[in-house]
Amino acid sequence: MMYYRVAITVDKGCTWKWRSTVLTSLDVLFRFLRLYSAVPQNHLRVFSSASRESMNELLELENSGLGSHSVTAEQFLHERKIHVREATVEASARATRKLQEAGSIAVTTRPSSNVSGGEQIPYERSMSSLERRRLEQESGAGGDHDLPYTFALPPSVPQVLVWMRLLAKVQCGELEP
Repeated sequence: MMYYRVAITVDKGCTWKWRSTVLTSLDVLFRFLRLYSAVPQNHLRVFSSASRESMNELLELENSGLGSHSVTAEQFLHERKIHVREATVEASARATRKLQEAGSIAVTTRPSSNVSGGEQIPYERSMSSLERRRLEQESGAGGDHDLPYTFALPPSVPQVLVWMRLLAKVQCGELEP
């Protein structure tokens, strides 16, 4: 079995960071890349390996400049004669038309403001509002599935008291963990 994982970088020369979890099929990888079709394909890198465990090593090798046998998403798709951008634009246009016909979305001609408050990334200007919203959700906090969970008490006193009561009930055996 072959495993795949996608990393992203903001600028050339910057480090690569994981954008996906470990993917186990080409179909899922293609769908993932389709989600990121608005991102310049040379800012995405596809890593592949026969071992899940070696993925982090491959990323370290790439970031240290030693090479990892990974390729940009652009190269990966080109080798397979796939043009994600064109297919995605066409599919997105079809989906938008269907939603408009159903009356599910409103269309505006003025540019939308950036929800995050920071500067808008250049390729985001050419994206529809649906694509931009999907990208914001996809590029949010994530990819931490392999990290242990660390609990921290909430900052408000009433919430801390509720958690302490709950902990006491669990320790007394009134509730199962």
